[in-house]
Amino acid sequence: MPSDNLTLIGLGLAGLFIVWLVFSMIKKVFGLVLLAALVIGAYVLWNNPAMLQSLLDTVGGFFGGR
Repeated sequence: MPSDNLTLIGLGLAGLFIVWLVFSMIKKVFGLVLLAALVIGAYVLWNNPAMLQSLLDTVGGFFGGR
C-alpha cells in the first residue's frame, strides 16, 4: 500500500468514481427493466381479457368496489 498522500488521494477519488459509475448504471438498468416489465404486463393484459377482468376484480375488492 502506498504511503504517499497524493497517491492515496488519487486512489480514493478513482474508487469514488468507480462506485458512482456502478450505481448510476445499476439505477439506469433497473429503470429499463421496470419499464420493460410494465410494457410486457400491459401487453399480456391487453391480449387476455379474462386475466384483465380478474385483476380488475381483485383491485376493486381492495378498494371497496364490487
